Amino acid sequence: MSSKAHLRPLRVFEAFAGIGAQATALKRLNANFEVVGISEWLIDAVICYDAIHNAGEPHDEVPSFEEQLKYLSGFEFSRDSIKKTNLKLVEPEIIEKLYIANKRSKNYGSISQLTGEIMPKCDILIYSFPCQDLSTGGNGGGMSKGSGTRSSLLWEIERILEELRKLNKLPRYLLMENVKTIRCEKFMPDLQKFLNFLEKKGYQNDKPVLLNALDFGIPQERERAFIVSKLGNHPLHVSETIVHAKKERKFDATQYLRTDYNNREVLRNEANIAQLNATPSRKVMWQKNGKLANADTVIRTITCNMDRTNTAALFEYTGALGETFRRLTIREAFLFMGFTEEEYERTIHLDFSYRRMNRLIGNSIVVNVLTEIFREIFVGRYSINPRN
Repeated sequence: MSSKAHLRPLRVFEAFAGIGAQATALKRLNANFEVVGISEWLIDAVICYDAIHNAGEPHDEVPSFEEQLKYLSGFEFSRDSIKKTNLKLVEPEIIEKLYIANKRSKNYGSISQLTGEIMPKCDILIYSFPCQDLSTGGNGGGMSKGSGTRSSLLWEIERILEELRKLNKLPRYLLMENVKTIRCEKFMPDLQKFLNFLEKKGYQNDKPVLLNALDFGIPQERERAFIVSKLGNHPLHVSETIVHAKKERKFDATQYLRTDYNNREVLRNEANIAQLNATPSRKVMWQKNGKLANADTVIRTITCNMDRTNTAALFEYTGALGETFRRLTIREAFLFMGFTEEEYERTIHLDFSYRRMNRLIGNSIVVNVLTEIFREIFVGRYSINPRN
């Protein structure tokens, strides 16, 4: 890439964008970048992405409800990530938020609708496709091409890249993220088929690398697999060099836990929302996951459902339900995923339930890990500096 190309912003496309941990990581680096588009069909995620990344930004004048529906009908959206939602049945206030968010975030909707022709030219395509059929907490349906599982949406990336190749629009870089089981014996043949496809299209694939949030300054046991691919004959070796970004596992979890209930009423309210009744099944949860809320706390992986036997953490708590225990608050979950308190607070006005917000943050990516991956890929370019 010529030096002149570095004077313009890094053009980023976030597929399966979620709430935009990818863009957040680039902001942490003060990178010169532009999100040229995203692909996301979960209504809550689109609205939350916009709240985090576009708060205060101007937007077009909102037309009539009928015009909003007409525009949005050109996209596929879902309220549960499983089936398409009939927008005519969605509340008008949600439709308006979705209209503004979709426009402002340059969302192209469902990955199955995205084509190479309409996709803007980008320098890096980041694709964190659904993990439900690969994770240990899922159904093990896998990601085989044509299987119809949510994880098989990976093959939509194959289709899009093939279309981009024909239009001479292939991104120079690709970044895949998913759960660590993508590398297991059961799923490795499908992963290898996809990597072979990339090689045939001219990409050099780095070795899959497992990175744990614990090694990047976050007291959360969260391993995820990443694969960097680069177009051309000179591959990157992020899997080898990122070891230098790893930090000693010394944490002070009180930086992430919010237990000053008496001095901040909002924290008391959030803790009450996170409190659980001491039912027999939840007592089992407590026995497995109960922790002291102190500096040495290390939590389990934050998932999209923290009301399950193997949850991230439970803490003793006396609140609205008496003396029982509570899960992480959504504020804390944001912090344990590398987002800031300010970024979390941009979402409060959405008034999403605990369960809805839990789903969004649990499906995100730890910002700190992405920050170091982007640094390894682009150090010295796009205003990204070497690590201190």
